[in-house]
Amino acid sequence: MSKTKKHPILLVDDEPEILYSLQGLLRREFELYTAESGSQALEILRQHPIHVIMSDQRMPEMTGVQLMHRVKTEHPEAIRIVFTGYADIRAVVEAINNVGLYRYITKPWDPDELIEVLHQAAARYDDIVEREQLLDDLHAYVQRGQALTRELRQQDSGAQDARVHLAEFETQGNALLPRLERAMSGGASSVGGASSVGGATA
Repeated sequence: MSKTKKHPILLVDDEPEILYSLQGLLRREFELYTAESGSQALEILRQHPIHVIMSDQRMPEMTGVQLMHRVKTEHPEAIRIVFTGYADIRAVVEAINNVGLYRYITKPWDPDELIEVLHQAAARYDDIVEREQLLDDLHAYVQRGQALTRELRQQDSGAQDARVHLAEFETQGNALLPRLERAMSGGASSVGGASSVGGATA
């Protein structure tokens, strides 16, 4: 992503003053969207290409973990972060594997660390997008190579050694394609390994 373009990040909290504080802290670094409920967050996700979503855990309509379950299913490319008070940590930790959280952040947080975590999450999003594009390109390349192989063999004008090499290339391509497809199917949703960040209040 160009350095002049900010990553779009969605902040979710049912307390407007928290959202206001986060906007003041992050607006120079990211393109910000805010939501005061899980349902509002899902609507924003349907309308805008969000790269990172960070949600409070304790909300009345839908908890942060419940929201992230929906996000993982409906928008798996978005990097998922939950921030929580110490009383809710156990629920968040227990849900890490199922939700695929990138991080969980404890309240109160350190402002500089929070900004750094969000930059890391945005970089993770870029890495995943780049990886998926590479896999798409490799997939197309191998398919094209296989098509060329079939065309050359049908011409029946090459030497026997060339035909053997072409056959080997096609065999390798047949073995490579399923591996690429498996890698692609595990793509953006595999963002586990969550860890915590905490510190002074923002």
